[in-house]
Amino acid sequence: MFNLFFTFLRIGAFTFGGGYAMVSLIQDELVKHQKLLSDDEFLDYLSLAQSFPGVLAVNISILIGYKLYKIPGVIVCVLGAALPSFFIVIAVSYIYVKHSSSPILRGFFLGVSPVVIALIINSFLSLFSKIKKTTKNMIFLVLSILLVSIFHISPIYLILAGGAYSLCQK
Repeated sequence: MFNLFFTFLRIGAFTFGGGYAMVSLIQDELVKHQKLLSDDEFLDYLSLAQSFPGVLAVNISILIGYKLYKIPGVIVCVLGAALPSFFIVIAVSYIYVKHSSSPILRGFFLGVSPVVIALIINSFLSLFSKIKKTTKNMIFLVLSILLVSIFHISPIYLILAGGAYSLCQK
């Protein structure tokens, strides 16, 4: 469990951009390196984590922690995932309030933005390579992108619709 705690702690401490930026790192660590989950299991947990309210990284840490070590695993994984963000937000808030006009601070945030975008694209490509490329899946993918980006439909509705559609197919 200590290894799992430090895995989530490390990912939480060094990933900027929120849960989606963390997805590829969590997958890489738990599926490829530690082999605690299969690719299919990870995709299932990711789908579930996205359908719950709250922070994606915490949701996925809860599911993975419970699968591996039940309630103690949940506690360990959530603490590992959430503590770095908690302390970083407190420290950055303090620094930002004290030095909000600093060109160094503004430069830092400008430099981090492209990295976050790259991590999100990497997560997308990694997840895309794992899904079945059926006509229905591709239509749902393209339709979802259009509905969210052009028509500003909440992803929650699409997740619920995808889950309902999937249940009706069984």
